[in-house]
Amino acid sequence: MMSRRRFLWASGAVLAWSRLPGYAAELADARKRVGLIGTGWYGKADLFRLIQVAPVEVVSLCDVDKRMLADAAEQVAARQASHKTPRTYSDYRQMLREKDLDVVLIATPITGTPFP
Repeated sequence: MMSRRRFLWASGAVLAWSRLPGYAAELADARKRVGLIGTGWYGKADLFRLIQVAPVEVVSLCDVDKRMLADAAEQVAARQASHKTPRTYSDYRQMLREKDLDVVLIATPITGTPFP
C-alpha cells in the first residue's frame, strides 16, 4: 500500500516531468521582465547570473538604501542587452503595483526570530 506522502511525491514528480519541455520552450521564446527586491551582494549576484543564462529584461529594482539602489541600477544597465536603466523603488509594494513583472527575485535579510 502506498502512503499518502509517497503518492503526492510521485504525482508531483510525474506532473513536473511532463511539463518540463513546455516550460523550457516558453522560457526560450519569450524575454521575461524581472524585478529585484534587495540590491545587496546576494541580490545582485543572483540577478547578474540570471542575466547571463536567460533572456530577461530587468525592469524594476527595490531597496531601502538609496545609494545601493542607484549603484545597482547603473550596474544592471551596463550588463543587460538593452542597456536600459530599470525603474527604482524604495517600497516593494509600489514596485509590485506595476503589474508588468513576470519574475521577482527577493533577496532581503531575514529579521526577527529564526524559524524553528
